[in-house]
Amino acid sequence: MKKTLALCLAFVLAATCAAYAAPRGEEMRVGVSIDAKNFDPQNSVDTYSFTMEKQIYEPLFTVDGKTKELTPVLAEKYEQIDEQTYKIYLRKGVKFHNGEPFTADDVIFSLTRVTDPKQSVFAKSKGMWIDPNGFEKIDDHTLILRTRGPVGGFLGSMKHPYASILNRKAVETAGKDYFRQPVGTGPYKFVKWDKGVRVEMEAFDEYWGTKPYAKKLTFVVLPDNSSRVIALETGEVDMIYAVPASDFARLQDSKKVKAVEAPGLVLLHLAMNMDSPKLKDVRVRKAIDAAINKEAYIQVAYEGYGIPGQGPLPTACQWFPKDPVKWDYNPELAKKLLAEAAKDDPSVKDMTLELWVMNAKDRIDGATILQAMLGQVGIKVNVSVFENAVINDKIRKEHGHDLYASTWGMQTNRDAGVYWQSVITTTSIAATNSARISDPEIDKLMDEQNKCTNDADREALFQKIWDRMNDLHPWVYLCQAAELNGAQKDLIGLEDLYDGKINLLTNLHYPEQERLK
Repeated sequence: MKKTLALCLAFVLAATCAAYAAPRGEEMRVGVSIDAKNFDPQNSVDTYSFTMEKQIYEPLFTVDGKTKELTPVLAEKYEQIDEQTYKIYLRKGVKFHNGEPFTADDVIFSLTRVTDPKQSVFAKSKGMWIDPNGFEKIDDHTLILRTRGPVGGFLGSMKHPYASILNRKAVETAGKDYFRQPVGTGPYKFVKWDKGVRVEMEAFDEYWGTKPYAKKLTFVVLPDNSSRVIALETGEVDMIYAVPASDFARLQDSKKVKAVEAPGLVLLHLAMNMDSPKLKDVRVRKAIDAAINKEAYIQVAYEGYGIPGQGPLPTACQWFPKDPVKWDYNPELAKKLLAEAAKDDPSVKDMTLELWVMNAKDRIDGATILQAMLGQVGIKVNVSVFENAVINDKIRKEHGHDLYASTWGMQTNRDAGVYWQSVITTTSIAATNSARISDPEIDKLMDEQNKCTNDADREALFQKIWDRMNDLHPWVYLCQAAELNGAQKDLIGLEDLYDGKINLLTNLHYPEQERLK
């Protein structure tokens, strides 16, 4: 009798819980591999902090990930008065999550803060573009913003979280704790951060824009690839970033979940050390390129999910040539170029190159096929594998590599000038220019585009830099690996994510929610 009564009670409790369970999609749970480091966008440098901050904060302008067009967000419009002066008209009726109204004072505070090395990690980079003494408040929704001289692509640079607009009162009240007490104007407001486990947000009822479908947004930290996939398949989460390539096809065939391939934003290139005596002849560098089958590389390193590199920029760039010259696999051409180079330098015949890669499966698998393909044209390759933190220092300080499998991406910008500044200029050799490119012509063109605010003139400069990079050939444009995402089978909106892992997630929803909204 007692056993029967207990079973009945359990049934009633289960039925009651089911009756009062939140409707599907009311809480959107997103599985991520890495936790955020902090929630202050002017002091964040990692992708997953940006992933979560994207839901909380907004800039004046952004660049749409799909259309590549400059798009106003907290600004309604602007006028460019001269090469370094902008009149910004702000959106009215916007509130911060703490109830404070959004005004020109917050814009001036935020963009001045990013110029101060004591307050922002971007003060010596992006903060250098802004003149902290050049602001003028005309009224609560109109201001003058000045840059330190002409800055090409300045408004588009605001896609990067450095330009997020913060509430002065919230920052000053929280002080050193602001990184875990964020306040923005975005569609979701911060609720709770359980470090290493989850981040909870809730929809902001007074949001000025299109309201999100989900009332609650939770990022669940699942570092292990298998655990993340299992969480998706068991319904613990609604979507996941970073589906392992080895699971992608199986998830595509599943009746319960789906896997979606999104455009890659990171260009993997084989940087050829321009200071290496072995690579001083451009014919050798072009021969290395011709010897590499990029499609085969993608198949081995990424199980086919990606596209061959098409030039010295990711295809997501706002400026990308309509019909770029293709660098196809041509081993016979590679042999011919090497033979020609050997006439001037006999050591080319017995060339051995040092390839450095970081300790990651895709890089190690890729190194194996690079070694084999270059061996087929007579180039011996020694492969050295290093941990990520170690290899970055070795590239900068020792530069004993001939070849280095390097990446640079466009998740936080779509501007060719911003992208190239970090990887092909003489000033970037000490940091992220792993090919050690130091070319007076490129440096001159980069200086010109940095100061050019006319779009047509700037595009012409970009074309010259593109052509010069192809002529010098310090990189082999290997591939852009696809972004692989997973979700419940009928989740809507996954196909619209064009910004890598830094997407606004307000449109994720289930079919039944369309009827409710």
